[in-house]
Amino acid sequence: MTGCFRLGRALFNRRVVQHLDTVVSLLRTLFTTTIRRKQPLRELTLSALALAGASQFPSEDFNLNMRSHRLLSLLSSAILPFNTLARPDRPPSRVGNNDCPPFSGNFTIHAYQLYPENGDFDFNNCIFYVGILWNSSLGIYNPYQGQLKVVEFEGISHNPEFHLGGVQYNHRTDLLSIVVDAGAAFNTNGQDISGTNYIMLWDPKAKKTLYKHNLTEISQGKYGGPQDIEHDPDNNVYIVNTFPSAIQKVSASGKNIETWYLDTADNHTVQGFGGLATVGWTLITNDQQTGNLYTFDMRAKQGTPTQVKVTPDHKFGATDAIHLPRRYCNTVLLVAENGIGFSVYRDKTAKWKEAEYLGTVKWAGDSVFFTTATFQIGDAVYENLEPFGDPGLEGPGTAGNRTDFLYWDVTGEIEKLLRG
Repeated sequence: MTGCFRLGRALFNRRVVQHLDTVVSLLRTLFTTTIRRKQPLRELTLSALALAGASQFPSEDFNLNMRSHRLLSLLSSAILPFNTLARPDRPPSRVGNNDCPPFSGNFTIHAYQLYPENGDFDFNNCIFYVGILWNSSLGIYNPYQGQLKVVEFEGISHNPEFHLGGVQYNHRTDLLSIVVDAGAAFNTNGQDISGTNYIMLWDPKAKKTLYKHNLTEISQGKYGGPQDIEHDPDNNVYIVNTFPSAIQKVSASGKNIETWYLDTADNHTVQGFGGLATVGWTLITNDQQTGNLYTFDMRAKQGTPTQVKVTPDHKFGATDAIHLPRRYCNTVLLVAENGIGFSVYRDKTAKWKEAEYLGTVKWAGDSVFFTTATFQIGDAVYENLEPFGDPGLEGPGTAGNRTDFLYWDVTGEIEKLLRG
């Protein structure tokens, strides 16, 4: 049983019986007003519980009596008709961690020059999206069938000037945000931030690009190295830049782009923010310059970072993407640490004002591999292993001749740290 489901069950103990009517009413309102957004059943349930005040109850109590079980069944019955309306093209969602069939264990994608930098799993359609770094293409992988399709973009794919790493699926819109970055920034560690960077919105169903915006026109040469993406509840898009720390914001309509946050030091030779993750309206990032985690309120007109207090203190160095696995209900954050593995943080409240540092899961395999990201696929959490140590066929910073790319199931290692 996953930690997320245990937490959900715990909220139905005797201390929240009095809130049942409120929860059911809130759920009905949420489902009625979010049918078009196709928001997953699990997230709406947790949102309603939070609104009812259930988030104030201790999460460590996982004892479930028969009375709580009946309440859970009653609540599921109350909201099932609304879930069916929200997703008429799919069978009713199962009570549990996600809508996709179980999937776990190590697996390998067999594809010439895949070189995955990052990825994101679509829990609506059970598809894994891969950012193919050196060839600047998009991989669409069905883990249940072991089938990969590659999407190429005119003027970008197989262009040595570009990298494609950041991909982020928006479960509310069924659209995919993609970052295309000028490779020079990362190849020179920020010494050269010239070149063009793009943010694209791609429609997987229509198989077409809805927009492609030039991010360099917004940065005006002051910062560069965009590499990760997130969305807020209103479907605005946030892009993190590393040289130096900066965050750009694209409106939900795609018509407006702005610099939402920029490090006042304004030194593009220093590595700053590496990745992004969100919990509601809270945006989380990892700052490589200070080794700290920071949060932002995405409702603010301009971003203002607030440091997350970590106990015991842990300072990371060079890092990459960060991730909140769905199975842990936003209470566990994973930070990819270059050349090491990934560090594990926990905040039982899922508010991320404070966090526990639980330890680091180290990669003990071939040293050619670097951990650039983690993500959940089905039930399991995986480590993205990028073989940066491969010699490039066209020189440094280009694809090698590798054909097999391993994805390592690290769920068990995370669980060991959570158990202490």
